[in-house]
Amino acid sequence: MIRTLQLALVTGLVVVPLFAQGAATKTAAQGKSALKEASKKSAAAIDPAIGYLHLKGQFADLPEAGADLTSLLMGGGGGKPKGFYDLIDQFEELVYDQTTKQVLFDLSGAVGMNNAQMAEVDRALRKVRKSGKYLVAYLENAGSGQMQIASMCDRVLLADMGGVEIPSASMSVMFMKDALDLLGVKMDVVRCGDFKGAVEPYLLSSMSKHLRKHYEDMLEKMNAAVVNRIATGRKMASAKVRGMQAQRLFTAQEAKAAGLVDDLVPWVGAKRALKKVMGKQDMRFRDVMHQKSKKKSVNFLTMMTNLLNPKTEETKIEKGLVVLHLSGQIVDGTSRVAGSIVSGPVVKQVRELVKDKDVQGVVVRINSPGGSATASEAILLALKELAEAKPVVFSMGSVAASGGYYVTCIGRPIFAEAGTVTGSIGVFGMKPSLGALMRRVGVREEIIGLDSGAGFMSMENIWTDDQRAVMQNNVNQVYDRFTAHVSASRKIPVADVLKIAGGRVWSGEQAIANKLVDKVGGLDAALAMVAKEAGIDDEFEITHLPSPADMFSSLVGDMMGVKALLPGTALQLVARRAGAFEPALRILLDALEGDRPTRVWAMMPEGMVFR
Repeated sequence: MIRTLQLALVTGLVVVPLFAQGAATKTAAQGKSALKEASKKSAAAIDPAIGYLHLKGQFADLPEAGADLTSLLMGGGGGKPKGFYDLIDQFEELVYDQTTKQVLFDLSGAVGMNNAQMAEVDRALRKVRKSGKYLVAYLENAGSGQMQIASMCDRVLLADMGGVEIPSASMSVMFMKDALDLLGVKMDVVRCGDFKGAVEPYLLSSMSKHLRKHYEDMLEKMNAAVVNRIATGRKMASAKVRGMQAQRLFTAQEAKAAGLVDDLVPWVGAKRALKKVMGKQDMRFRDVMHQKSKKKSVNFLTMMTNLLNPKTEETKIEKGLVVLHLSGQIVDGTSRVAGSIVSGPVVKQVRELVKDKDVQGVVVRINSPGGSATASEAILLALKELAEAKPVVFSMGSVAASGGYYVTCIGRPIFAEAGTVTGSIGVFGMKPSLGALMRRVGVREEIIGLDSGAGFMSMENIWTDDQRAVMQNNVNQVYDRFTAHVSASRKIPVADVLKIAGGRVWSGEQAIANKLVDKVGGLDAALAMVAKEAGIDDEFEITHLPSPADMFSSLVGDMMGVKALLPGTALQLVARRAGAFEPALRILLDALEGDRPTRVWAMMPEGMVFR
């Protein structure tokens, strides 16, 4: 993949959109290679076919290799998420492609993108439109994701039996205290920060008023980005779109009357619908998505062969910049697990980047709600070594909170999107006590030790006052270290850090106001900054790391989640809801193992959803 920083103007080529009635637009291309390629295409005969792009499925910043067990069990055929930055590259190619004048976006399927990704799509499609392309969107039953992308287009078609759903931002958190009480399980918790929402589900039956108010303020900021995107694209007031969110559901006729779409068409598919609207049955279409090899079916024998003989293709680092993806929960360990940020392998890879002479700079892309404090510290120290050797910039995705924010505290620039969830500067320690449950089933634990410390992680008993004091002291020290890292890296007095810490979660926009983040921007902005600092003023190669995990690692990572244990399409909804329990299960299982009785967590709830 190649990015360029120079801007050049392609002259002598006028592009007139098929559906536009206004003035023609000259086309801009980026970099010397793009200019040369565009010049070749401008001399060639322009293909009058309409570009066609069927945008559907789940998109991940760095998709893992192997079959997706969850999708397979849910009846989804074992497909895996698509590469989000592969899609962004395709949008950039449209900017340079002088043979394509119009593009039809087929949005008839579900589009899974988080808020940070949606912001990057917005910027990419603005460039496509600015290059003279005319974009048309086709919708059937549109959710928030499809409607946001459609709003980035010049014209929107909606199937007349379809509808539009534009919900406001919402957050879902599962509270488990009452269920734990019924089971006879008591959670012992020590924490720093009254706003540490990751522990409330274990301590309270419902959310505290002060935490609810804090989350509502954050959601207002995050929701504003979605509202403004739709309002700007559809040329209406933000207040009007915000009012529409209260109604949420719109029939096709209501959506057209409200100005959300331009035309109602028969439910005949994107291509036929456009032909009917334009009255041109001889329209030709050309798929502008990259053609990929046909998927092979995943049968039981193939799956078992891959499990027993896992293979991982190592990504060769080209001379240029590296995007290091840190995605998932942060955990201690020495072996890589798909879907988690395991400290050992990450530290090893960072140290290899320090030594690799072909690496001129690194963007660390973070999508993480946090996790183990010790693992976060190990990764922070490795990244600090990297920053001393080479330019480093952080790019926050949908969430970079708690431990995910901790690792950024090395004094380097941080980019976030307006809808990024970040902050959550707070820590906690937790131990489950199963005494009541054990008595109900006739089980008793006997501990033989030399002192009271032997019962520190007893499964049957809660902490004694002395043990709780020891654990609280441990948590306090980690919290002091966390806030000290923030103070030093962000150049904020510790007293001021404490005012915005305590577990408080912020949107990207709020984080900038609180000086926790530097700028609003996506991966491209971070890459441009690193390239400039590295002295690269022209073209550069980009390598995305780590290499995709093998199928066995993917299976292990998926089996750690509850979703993989709920087969059958009838349980899809239950499985989606059960995903909110994954962080809780990880903490509970870790505590029950008892190998790390003093583990401290820097983690926020993963229940943030947009519908």
